[in-house]
Amino acid sequence: MNETRRSILRKASALGALALGASATASAADCSGVSEWDPDTAYNGGDQVTYDGDLFTAEWWTKGSTPDGSKSVWTNEGPCDGGGGGGGGGGGDQADCSGVPAYDSSAAYTGGDQVTHETSLWTAEWWTQGTEPAESENVWTLEGACNEGPTPSFAVSPSNPAPGESATFDASDSSDPDGSISSYEWTIDGTSASGQTVTETFQSAGFYTVELTVTDDSGTSATTSQEITVGDPNLLPSASIDAPDFVNPGEVASFDGSGSSDPDGSISSYEWDFGDGSTGSGATVDHTYSSEGQYTVTLTVTDADGATATAETTVGVGVATGDQRVVAYYRQWSQYEREYLPADIPFDEITHAQYAFGRPEKDGSLNLVGDSYGQQVFYAEEDWQGPDRGKTFSGYARERDDVTFLLSIGGWGDSEYFSPVAQDPAKREKFAQECADLVTKTGIDGVDIDWEYPGGGGCTADSPVCDIDNISQPGDQEKYTLLLEEIRAALDEAQANNPDRNEPYVLTAAQSADPGKLDGLEHGKLSDVLDFVSVMTFDYRGIWSDYTGHQSPLDADPDSPLPKADTWNASSALQYYVDQGWDPQQLNMAVPFYGRSWTDVQQPESGVGSSVDDGLHQPFQGEDEDASGEGSYPGPGQQGTSLGGVWDAFDLVGDGRTGSNPVNLDGANWETYFDEDAASSWSFNAESRLMITHPTTQSMEAKGSWLSNSPYGGTMLWAIGADTKEGTLITALWNALNG
Repeated sequence: MNETRRSILRKASALGALALGASATASAADCSGVSEWDPDTAYNGGDQVTYDGDLFTAEWWTKGSTPDGSKSVWTNEGPCDGGGGGGGGGGGDQADCSGVPAYDSSAAYTGGDQVTHETSLWTAEWWTQGTEPAESENVWTLEGACNEGPTPSFAVSPSNPAPGESATFDASDSSDPDGSISSYEWTIDGTSASGQTVTETFQSAGFYTVELTVTDDSGTSATTSQEITVGDPNLLPSASIDAPDFVNPGEVASFDGSGSSDPDGSISSYEWDFGDGSTGSGATVDHTYSSEGQYTVTLTVTDADGATATAETTVGVGVATGDQRVVAYYRQWSQYEREYLPADIPFDEITHAQYAFGRPEKDGSLNLVGDSYGQQVFYAEEDWQGPDRGKTFSGYARERDDVTFLLSIGGWGDSEYFSPVAQDPAKREKFAQECADLVTKTGIDGVDIDWEYPGGGGCTADSPVCDIDNISQPGDQEKYTLLLEEIRAALDEAQANNPDRNEPYVLTAAQSADPGKLDGLEHGKLSDVLDFVSVMTFDYRGIWSDYTGHQSPLDADPDSPLPKADTWNASSALQYYVDQGWDPQQLNMAVPFYGRSWTDVQQPESGVGSSVDDGLHQPFQGEDEDASGEGSYPGPGQQGTSLGGVWDAFDLVGDGRTGSNPVNLDGANWETYFDEDAASSWSFNAESRLMITHPTTQSMEAKGSWLSNSPYGGTMLWAIGADTKEGTLITALWNALNG
C-alpha cells in the first residue's frame, strides 16, 4: 500500500512520542506562525490552523469544515495556551463521560464515536474495530480522564425540629472523589438557599422536603433529598364507602363507612350527603330514596385533630323490570356457518334485531356486506329460499310490530371508510340520505352506527377481515357527531314524508367500553341525537393480555393481576357513560355469546390470582393461534371474526356444526367454574392446559338479574346465531331480565 502524507505524519507523530517517552501531556501546542482557520481556504492533509485557542491539523483535503472537534477531518493537537484538553495530547482536564458506553472490542466504531476505557474518554478518528484505545493507536484520541461525580449528603440538627425552632442543614459530609465541591444549592419547602451550611425555621408542624444539589469543580452535579418532620403533624384520614349499586324506590339502602381509617389516630365523626337533599351521621346509616334516578352519595370523615377526608359513590334507584331492551345482532354470514336464518331468531325473547352489517364506501354510498347472493337474506322476495325457509330480515320487519329491526353499519371489519365520509360534508349528506332511503324502502325501523373507532384504532390490513387499515384523521370524533346529526335529520325527514310511519325512525350506536377511546367524544351532543348506545363490554382480555382472565367481567375481580382490572369491567364502563351525562336508560350492557381461550396455560405464579391451578389468572405460552388454541374454526383464520381462540357457544356443547371444531365442556378432564364478582364462567382442561372464558346460563342469569335491578336500559348480545341449538343463553338472559 502506498503511504499517504496523512499516514506518514501519523507515523512520525507516534515515533516522536515513543522516542521522547511521551504519552498524554498537559503542555501547550506550539501555535507560533500558525494562521487562524479560514472557511474560504482549502487545506491539504498536514496543514495546521488555530481555532478557538487550539491547534488543529488537517487529515486530508478540506474546505469550509469547521475544526470544532466534531469533524474527523481535523485533529485537535492541544490548546495554544497550555490550558489542557485537545485531541492528540489528551490534556489534564477531566472529561464528562456521562452516558458514554465502555469500549467493546467486538463493536465497530466510526469517526466521532466515543467510548470510555480505563477511566478515560476516547474519540474514534475513523472506522475501527478491535483496536483497543491507547495513545499509541492513532485511530483513538484521548479526551481526558473521566470525571467522577460528587456525592451529596447532609445532616439536620435537630432531626425533629419543633414549629418555630431553627433547624441547621449541614452538607459538609458531601464529597468528590477526584476533586472538590464548588457549590451547594438548597431547596427547602420551596425556598432556595446556597452554602455548605444553611438554617431554616418552619412555622407549622408537617412534613417538608429538603433537596440538596452539589456541583464539583468539573461542573458535574448530583442531588439528594430528605423529608423532614416538624413537630408532631397529624396524618390525614381516608374515607371509604360500602354501598349498594342499585335499590328500588322505597327500598332501604344501607351505607357503611366503617372501612374509613386514620393512620395516627381515630375517626371522630362520619357525615353523609345522600344526594337527594338528605343527610345523615354515623359510621353506618340507612336511607330510603323515593324517586328513580342516579344519586351521588358523599361521606366526609373527620379525625380527632380536625382533619377531614371525603369519598363518593353513585347509587342507582331502579327501574321496573319487564321493559328493558334485549338487542340481538344477526350476522348475515350465519346463514352459512350453521344455516341460521332470520326465521331462527327467537323474536319472542328479544326487543331489537340488528342486521350485521352494512358498510360505508369511500364515496359516501351505503352497501351491504357479502356477495349479492348473501345479501338476499336481508331484503330478497319472501320466497327467496322457499316457504320452509321463512322470510328475509326485512320481511320480518314488515310483519312484526313487537320487535324493532335495525341495520347495523360498520363493525370491526367494515369501518375503514367512516372517516372520509364523516369528514366531507357532501359525503355525509349522501350517506345519511342512503340510510334513510334504505330504511324507507325495506320497512325496517332505523340504523345502528358501529364505527370502530372514531379517533383511531380498529381493524388493520394485517387482519384477514380488512383490506386496509381503518382510516383515521384529526377531528374524527367531532365529525362523528356531525355524521350522526346528518343521519338523524335524514331519518326524521323520511318519517315525516311517510304517511304509514307514526313514530320516529330509530338511530343507535355501538361504542367502545374503553375510556381511552371515548374521552374525546362529544357525549352531550351524542346523547341528544341517539336513541340508545350499546356499550361493547366484552373482549377485555385475550391473548394480548399477560395472564388468562375473564373476557367480559361484570364487576372488578379482586384476584385479577391484570392492569386496569378495577375499571375494565361492564359496571365501570356504564358508570363512565353516566359520568359523562348519559341517561342510564340510554345504555345497553353488551354480553358475548362466544368465548375466548388460551392454550399451554402454565402453573399459577406465587402470589398471583388464587394460586390454584384452575386456569384463571395464570400465565400462558405461545403467540397468535399457538397461544389461543384453535377456536370454533381451526386453520389460518380466513373466516373473519372466527379466528383462533374464539368459540361460539354453539360449539361448546359437543354438537357443533359442519366445518367447526366443537368441544364438549361436559366431557372428561373439563371443569367449569363461576366467579361471583365478575359474574363470569370459565372452563379449564388441566390435561390439555386449555382454558376458555365463555358464557353460561349461570352467567347470563347473573348479568340479567343485575341489569333488572339497575337503572340501565338493557343489554346487547353478539350474536344470536352463536347461541346453543336450544337457545339456552337467550332464554336465561330474557327470563332474568324481563321474565
